[in-house]
Amino acid sequence: MIESRAKVWLSVPALPGNRRVALPVAVVIFSLLTALGAQVAVPLGVTPVPMTLQTLFVLLAGALLGPVAGATSQLLYLALGALGVPVFAMGGAGAPWILGTTGGYLMAFPMAAA
Repeated sequence: MIESRAKVWLSVPALPGNRRVALPVAVVIFSLLTALGAQVAVPLGVTPVPMTLQTLFVLLAGALLGPVAGATSQLLYLALGALGVPVFAMGGAGAPWILGTTGGYLMAFPMAAA
């Protein structure tokens, strides 16, 4: 059963052409789309966690790329933010942002995309 499921994910029609090139490019693209979605943030006022478009791109990454590549795209997104690139909501970056109030949401992104 697991083998047949893996074959289905490896034949995702959303990636035309050479998969050795297309899949890593798609991983980077979805990581960047998640970063762009974070910049569209609406502060709710009642909670320190803003509403963003990140969730859309996280779920699309998993749906279109499959569980491994989808999770990889989100791990790349988190790595960029941890390294100080301002990719999180409202321009946040670094370990304090990951360990802050939105950290739990951010750490769940790879699991949500899988």
